[in-house]
Amino acid sequence: MKNKVGKYLYWILAVFPFILSAAFYRYLPEQVAVHWDAADNPNGYASRPFAAFGLPAILLVLILLVNFRISADPQKQNIDRSPQIKFITKWFIVIIANAAQCVTIFKAMNDKLKISIFITVLVGFVIAVIGNYLPKCKYNYTIGIRLPWTLSNAENWRKTHRFAGFVWIIGGILIAVSAFFPFDWLMIGTIIFMVASPAAYSYFIYQKEKSGGLDNEK
Repeated sequence: MKNKVGKYLYWILAVFPFILSAAFYRYLPEQVAVHWDAADNPNGYASRPFAAFGLPAILLVLILLVNFRISADPQKQNIDRSPQIKFITKWFIVIIANAAQCVTIFKAMNDKLKISIFITVLVGFVIAVIGNYLPKCKYNYTIGIRLPWTLSNAENWRKTHRFAGFVWIIGGILIAVSAFFPFDWLMIGTIIFMVASPAAYSYFIYQKEKSGGLDNEK
């Protein structure tokens, strides 16, 4: 019963941005701001129809794609063994889609609304939560850090995700904190480190195991 309610709620929220847009469509200007700089100044616009329905459609396609990839993964049994990661992965885009559409619509109706802090803190929080569960992510082809070295070796996968979990927790906290400081480099640097360091660590493990294997052959 709980699973059915959860599924219904998931898909209701997946299409909720369209319902929200339809309800407030007549209040939106012809050109709607869809992107803002760190000072909350709009620096990207879209037509009213695209902002109201085009952007949610793109995110809905992404939601459908993620669900398809999970269900069609050859290692689906391993994904099922990582229920927290599976849950977060599926809900992450739904949450972001709803938050983004709420911000777009209400910011269009009230340009004094401050949104950068809210969005940055939300993203940082979600990243930190993902980082907390990354070490529990089992080997698969859809969710997690999919690199040539992690996909070719289960031990590399395990060590890389354990390391990445720590990095993402710290990175998520730094991103959330960056919302309160006018330092763009802090967020950009954190994101680069979160992406690059697990990849570098995975490659380091690969090279270490490769050299160890060569030594054993000798």
